[in-house]
Amino acid sequence: MQTTVQHGSWQKQWGLLVAKAWSDVDLKQRLIDDPATVLREQGMSVPYDVEIKVVEDTDQVHHLILPASPASNLLDEELGGSVGYDGFSLGCGGCGGSGGCGCGCDANS
Repeated sequence: MQTTVQHGSWQKQWGLLVAKAWSDVDLKQRLIDDPATVLREQGMSVPYDVEIKVVEDTDQVHHLILPASPASNLLDEELGGSVGYDGFSLGCGGCGGSGGCGCGCDANS
């Protein structure tokens, strides 16, 4: 399990990589075609036994991430804290529910 500091660092590195990919068409294509290699090249830790997929949202297509079910039986109170995103599934673009990423989510309403 990642610690909060590691998770925050991963999110920051991912954000920087996304910004680079927006301005570098070749990097963006490599990130889509071979994400694990590009992430590792950027110094990000990616387990070798995990498959990584990168998809690009458009104005007409938005991807939602369905997180894996928890392995154990959680109480109803615990379920709320288990739903969200991890470093590999940023869901709405990584605004963290603040709506600040321009993803169009209605987290502020």
